Formats: sequence, C-alpha cells, structure tokens
Amino acid sequence: MAGVLKNIIEDITGDLLESFLALRYDICTCKLCKNDMLAYTLSRVPAVYVTTEQGAIFSVAEQAKAENRAIILKVLLNAVEIVGDNPRHQLKEDKEQTFQLLLECLYKERGLDFRQYHRRLLKRRVALRLRANKLESYSDYLRLLINTPDEYDRLFEVLTINVSEFFRDPEIWPKTKELLSKLITAKSKLGSIPIIKIWCAGCANGEEAYSIAILAHELGAQKKGVDVQIFGTDIKQECLRNAQEGRYAKERVNNVSAERIKNYFSTENGTFRINQILKPMLQFQYLDLTTINSLENMDIILCRNVFIYFQRDLQEQLIMKFYKALQVGGHLILGKTETLLWEAKQIFEEVDFESRIYCRTQA
Repeated sequence: MAGVLKNIIEDITGDLLESFLALRYDICTCKLCKNDMLAYTLSRVPAVYVTTEQGAIFSVAEQAKAENRAIILKVLLNAVEIVGDNPRHQLKEDKEQTFQLLLECLYKERGLDFRQYHRRLLKRRVALRLRANKLESYSDYLRLLINTPDEYDRLFEVLTINVSEFFRDPEIWPKTKELLSKLITAKSKLGSIPIIKIWCAGCANGEEAYSIAILAHELGAQKKGVDVQIFGTDIKQECLRNAQEGRYAKERVNNVSAERIKNYFSTENGTFRINQILKPMLQFQYLDLTTINSLENMDIILCRNVFIYFQRDLQEQLIMKFYKALQVGGHLILGKTETLLWEAKQIFEEVDFESRIYCRTQA
C-alpha cells in the first residue's frame, strides 16, 4: 500500500508558529487566526512532499527544516503581523488600549513610568508574567494586579532586567581611560581641590561605576590631588543595594584582568567583593531618568545600553537632560549599539564614533 503524500513544510511551519505565539498577548491567537497565519505562510513557501511510508521521514523533515527555515521564519513573521493586525473577526477587547491601561496602572500605583519605553520590548517582558500566571489577556493580568499587589514587584523585576559586567565592551575602555587621563591632568593644574564629577546613569548593580573608579585609581587621581566623585543612579532599589554592597559573581568579572582582580577585589566564598579603596569615590542613589530630576555640573556621563529601552521622544528628552547636566566641554558616552539622534549632533560634537564618545559644545 502506497504511503500518503504529506507536505512536510506544513508541520514545520505549525511548530514554528506555536513558538512565535507563545508570548504574544497583544494579538489574537484563536484557532481561526492561527489557521489564517498558517495558510498565509504555506501559500508563499514552496511545498516539500514526502510519503508517510518513508522510513527516513525524520531525516527528510530535518533537512527540509534546515533548507527552508530562513524563508519560513521571514514569511511567518509577516503572516503573524498581518493577521494579528487584521483578524477576520471582531475582537473582544482592544489589546493596545488594555496594555496602555496596564502601564497607567503601574505608574499610578507605583510611580514607575514605562509609558514611553519601547512597546515591543515591554510586551515581551509583560508576557513572561502572563505566562507564569497562566493568564490569557492583559485584562486578566490587570485584575491580578488589583487583587494581588505583590505581583507589581514581580512585574517590576522583569521590566527592569539589569544585565551588566565589569568593563563591558572591553574595546571602548582604552578610549575612556584616555579621556579620563586628560581630564585628570587638566583638573590637577587648577587651584584649590579640583573635582571630577561622573554620572553613571542606569548603573544596574554598579559594575560600570566601579569600572570607571578603577580607571581613576590607576591614573592616580587622588595622588594628583583630584577628587573624583562617581554617581551611580538607577530606578531599581535592589540594584542600588547590590551596588552599595559591591559583591559580584564570577561571570561579572570575566573582563577584569588578574592584576586588577588582585588590586581591587577580595574573594569570599566564590564571589568577588570590591575593596574599600574604591568606595570613597562612589555614591549610589535612586533616580528615574524619565522624570525631571537630574544631576548637575558633570564632567562625564555614561549612559550605556539604556537608550534602547526608550522611544524617540524620550530619547530626545534625555539628550537635553544630559546636555544641561554636563559642563561645557563635558563628555557623554553611550552604548555600542546607540547613536545620537541627528538633532543632538547640533549640540554634541563626535569625539570617537566607535566608542560612542561625544562632547558637549558651547551653549
């Protein structure tokens, strides 16, 4: 008896579709919409037929998956967006409106304003909490927040995931050290007790702030009579407590040389703790970058890998905030994947594009 012909692409697409939709609560994922997404994709990806009697059907499927995965993913992503935006039935709720209500609730109840953060990123992180609570919609999650206030803390945890390490992006630090060296030399020639003020905005657990402190100590700032003050700010109190304690797991110091480990850390039960020699330079405090609060008279501001979370309007506001916070001739350092908006290039001069170092121009 001959085997039945089967389009193996249909099975592959079906499996990928389920993975795609696992954390999508912002679109309808009912059976009808799933079928429409599947049909859209299959109409645009060439079929690969096999017979069900083939003993090697598994290897054929794997080969077809490897050969067609890229095109399937591309078409499937398009299918999800098109069908998600234009379902063939009336929706029970306006998912965008409900998501906005969720953000408003978070702001009113906890004073944390995520309304200008990138929506796609926020939705992915909120989806983790919906899935953890086995919920199916934003409205269900809103009810959970109202009835279970402790869930706000768990949501905040996923919305403010802080991943950092000492000397992150090692290639940018020689330029940063060169900049700091010139600043220390210039300040040391001034009278009285010259001060260098550095702001690490969105400091996470303090790794970057301590990294810049290590550079300042290696450059002999204190011996040259220069008082270096480093301000680490974040909106997450737990991160600020971790930064103040200065204790880190091994993976956080992967980019730290053996010599620096010896000079600036002590080991305790498999963890690495910052030596007290650096602590006088550091202050850690709460500061929400989306509010009007700011610091003043800064010589250097490091705001690395923070802009990616914000929409353009908020990025523009932050650029102006940093501009006002910097002294004329002060420097702004962004993350490797971040660049200044075109308008901001009128008030900041590019010093080193590869290291994303910019200088505030004359007012």
